[in-house]
Amino acid sequence: MGIRRNYSILMTGVEIIMIGAFFVANTFRFDRPDLLNNLASHIDDPPFATINIIIGTVIVMVAIFDIRPLIKWCYAVAAFIWTIYGLAFMLQNIEVMGQPFGRLACWLMFAIAGRVILESWAGDD
Repeated sequence: MGIRRNYSILMTGVEIIMIGAFFVANTFRFDRPDLLNNLASHIDDPPFATINIIIGTVIVMVAIFDIRPLIKWCYAVAAFIWTIYGLAFMLQNIEVMGQPFGRLACWLMFAIAGRVILESWAGDD
């Protein structure tokens, strides 16, 4: 098992599962305002969140069982997911508050995307 060797991509997969689970749980709130009517406002809806849970689970399985040919693809998919979420949150911030980095969530999304990109660039061999 490659848990120690693939610890960073394992944690990235768990983070993706957790953000998907958060968005699914967030849909059960009552009187949820839908301020914007574009893709950025719907990126946290259950279909996208369920896709995140599935992708995160695949990344975790690849990391646990150390499937070497898929590790590089997992890094690319994880970086793509976090970058898309960062851009969507930035678009929401621009439309709601008038500035792109008004909330901490946007900074965190880009920070995680940057961490995943640096980890994939550093390699593990």
